Amino acid sequence: MRTLFTRFALLAAFGLGILRPAAAQQTVYVPAAVTGYTDDVIANGTGTVASSTTNTVDRGIPTVRWCFANSTFPGLSATNSLPANGLINSISTVGLTFQMAPATGNNSLRIDGAGTGTLTLTNPLSCSEVMVLATEGNGTTAADKTFIVSFTDGTIQTFNNVIVPDWFNGTITPAINVGSRVSYVTNAIDLTGSNPRLYEVRLSLAVGNYNKSVQSVTVIKTVQDPVLNVMGISLGSNCLSAPAAGIATANLFPAVVCPNTPVVLALSGNDNSSSITYQWQSAPVGSTTWTDIAGATTNPYTIRPTATAQYRARVICRLLSSTSTPVTVTVLPTTATVSYTTSPQLPATFCTAGTAPVVTATPAGGTFTSTAGLRIDATTGTIDLATTTPGTYTVTYSVPAPAPNNCPAVGTTTVSIIRTIASLTYPETTFCRTGNSGAPAFGPTGGTFSAPAGLAINTSTGIIDLANSTAGTYTITYNSGGQCAASATASVLIKSDALPTFPNIITPNGDKVNDELKPKVADVTNYHIRVFSRWGRKVYDGTDPNAGWTATDSGAGMYYYQVEYNDCAGRHQLYKGWLEVVK
Repeated sequence: MRTLFTRFALLAAFGLGILRPAAAQQTVYVPAAVTGYTDDVIANGTGTVASSTTNTVDRGIPTVRWCFANSTFPGLSATNSLPANGLINSISTVGLTFQMAPATGNNSLRIDGAGTGTLTLTNPLSCSEVMVLATEGNGTTAADKTFIVSFTDGTIQTFNNVIVPDWFNGTITPAINVGSRVSYVTNAIDLTGSNPRLYEVRLSLAVGNYNKSVQSVTVIKTVQDPVLNVMGISLGSNCLSAPAAGIATANLFPAVVCPNTPVVLALSGNDNSSSITYQWQSAPVGSTTWTDIAGATTNPYTIRPTATAQYRARVICRLLSSTSTPVTVTVLPTTATVSYTTSPQLPATFCTAGTAPVVTATPAGGTFTSTAGLRIDATTGTIDLATTTPGTYTVTYSVPAPAPNNCPAVGTTTVSIIRTIASLTYPETTFCRTGNSGAPAFGPTGGTFSAPAGLAINTSTGIIDLANSTAGTYTITYNSGGQCAASATASVLIKSDALPTFPNIITPNGDKVNDELKPKVADVTNYHIRVFSRWGRKVYDGTDPNAGWTATDSGAGMYYYQVEYNDCAGRHQLYKGWLEVVK
């Protein structure tokens, strides 16, 4: 009996009123109930082949034409025919099933020669791929078919140059090897081993069509041979929802490693299918900013971390993705700490005296080395400053076998050994008692000057106030101060060339008070004094600065004098004045 058949009942029997994604993101296939079959090509029951079919699978010749038969046909069993319930479990794709229409009605969209046919879904559903159960008879395999998937929103997706293999000896994804065929003319059974075959044709939808409901599948055939039979549609769903990403794990527990140690990252409890890809990411501990790791697209994936970080995988199924619970990999430090000061930020500078012990060296158990020239104890790290040449050195602290749970470590620090050499030089070593000495040259800067009493010196600049200094020889000391203080000395002679003083009255009476005209000068040359009466007569002429005019041969009255000499600086000095002699 040949009747039109729709399969709402089958969907209900499978519990598949809607298409559901698999828990593990494996592709789920649901046979679709369709209308549009044109021919019955499956023999069944007790009658003749011609009585239970309307057409043959192939065109053949009038005396040799063949049909499929199911296990209810006399002489066939479940192992060498189509199943009586029409349920096909694909031998090429795990989980793929097709529900054929009953053998009692039309069960093939048959196109003999060029033509077009459409199968319409009675319950449009969304999916990621449309699987078509089909085969061809009477001819070689040809890529002459066009399949058009139409959606309920009026859009379509076209698949050109589709191949459906011949029902005998085709090698492209067979869904079932039937094992027999029956003659439409003679009712003869032909047991053919692995032939004839029905094939699965995969129509993978574009990602943008995943959320659309499939309305129908149209087939266009453009050549005469072979004969095309489309006998079932199944909808495959994958990546319609975000995949489960699971939990990120590391092959080490706890995940505490030295830098560059291989660590295998993997996922547990995650979805896994051929449609899923992976992208491992990393972030500093406590951060929410994740960065893709270049090239880390496999599960598992091996990293060689150099710093502590957390890792997770982004599990991607086409447009959708989710991220795993992260795992933290702790990388132990490989940098030891060594310092000769209370803080690594403070400069380690020492004078060339005594020793300098290590303040910090962690972890314990290391040895000390340095660049050439530094006298250092390899075990304690103490520096012998007195025997070390001044300079800057690098001290290296190496811990090749540290305490448990640590890694080989190396730390460095810089120490400077200094010896300060002070200097002091004045522009002259001899000065007259006028003005100042000028600034001395000295170094390093920042020190202070000192001198014995009698020398008026600025303690900050070293400049001598000559006019206010007492004549004499002095040793001036410059102390540089600072961490490594040093001193330098300079000797100066201060000559007494202060301006002379002259009395304006003398009383030459022998009481040794104002008895003579004697200017007070010292350190002079070319000394010459002359005294004149009020009438201009010279009464005294002398060249000895230590001798004076006593007016012994002169009377009382007004006199005039002239004193000239070269001072200690070689400058010519001339003084004129008057005085009164009282007798």
